[in-house]
Amino acid sequence: MKILVLGAGVIGVNTAYALGRAGHEVTVLDKADAAAQITSYANGAQLAYSYAEPFASPGALKKLPGYLMGKDAGIGMQLNKSLDFYKWGLAFIRNCTRARETENLHAMLTLAAKSFVAMQELKKELPKGVLSQNPSGKLILTRTEDELQSYGSLTNIKEDYGLGVQMLDKTACIDVEPMLAHWQGDFCGGLYAKDDSVLEPVAFSKALQSAGTKKFGVTYKFNHEVLHMQMNGGKVTGIVTDTGVFACDAAVLCLGNGANAFLKPLKDKQNIYPMQGYSLTFPLGAKPPQTSITDPKNKFVFANIGDKIRIAGLLDANLPDAEIAKRGQHLLRTARKLWPDVADYGAPMNLWSGRRPMTPSSLPIVRPGKVDGLYYNIGHGSLGLTLAAGCAELITDMIAES
Repeated sequence: MKILVLGAGVIGVNTAYALGRAGHEVTVLDKADAAAQITSYANGAQLAYSYAEPFASPGALKKLPGYLMGKDAGIGMQLNKSLDFYKWGLAFIRNCTRARETENLHAMLTLAAKSFVAMQELKKELPKGVLSQNPSGKLILTRTEDELQSYGSLTNIKEDYGLGVQMLDKTACIDVEPMLAHWQGDFCGGLYAKDDSVLEPVAFSKALQSAGTKKFGVTYKFNHEVLHMQMNGGKVTGIVTDTGVFACDAAVLCLGNGANAFLKPLKDKQNIYPMQGYSLTFPLGAKPPQTSITDPKNKFVFANIGDKIRIAGLLDANLPDAEIAKRGQHLLRTARKLWPDVADYGAPMNLWSGRRPMTPSSLPIVRPGKVDGLYYNIGHGSLGLTLAAGCAELITDMIAES
């Protein structure tokens, strides 16, 4: 089949590669001038299979007033006039029951496990080193024994999906990552997932783009803004861009936050809302970690991405653009206080901010669309890099079965 993939972020690039491997004639359309230049560009670089958990939960519901009143340092949600935000918020609240949380958790872990296996296959197929970044494993630090037990309550469930997590005391955490001896915050232990890792999204996306082009003839058309769809007899026949029309037998929508603008003429708007995230990237400091470290209280992660440290996190809704620099300064101050030797904080501050396309359930929308021949691979939120490979396999299987 002749298939168009709309969007060249980590979701689109993975999708194009999987479809090309399956024997399809694939062309990727993107308005940027290279792969992974928008939401994917400087994200947290996490392959966090063992921590693929829904945001919506009874615990999050209890904290929601604090989020709205600005009392949480890591998460801020400002009210605005957008009906989309309130529609998203009501659906989020409906997903905060224990039953919905459990259902969503199992669905996310199923997809995470599928993604882990898919990434192992990619590791065999891509040039050596692309999927074997230096840091190995991920540690989530906890401040109290009760917090450790609470976070660790899901370990048995995750084991059922082949996603191993260990509960460690403070000494064992430092054994795993010796540089934690220099951590200036409080922690009594943590959860360790040895199979989770770090992957720089731009380098990975470009490597996957190159491999897909060389092995399967996948074509990339950058500087092509997707406008709308052409149909005949209720089936997609082409995609109109600002540079011309591309004919196709099928199209896969991987436009993230841009998906609903494309879907508006079809009257099939999806419940996705942009949630702001941030990152700082610095040269390595004197004592960089080899393990990805997450501080759940402050809602951010430290990741060694080779010759640099990426400090990423926070979650905001409806934050004015004028406030983005302040959030970057908050990230810098907190990171510097907690781990002063991990990065060269004296270097120029390289602040990036992107809007994650989140669904109320945290589950991505991966399914056939309203129109015959159109497929959705959108709404991955903060787990895009983690779930990309598995979602690409799902879409490929759906097309094969259609």
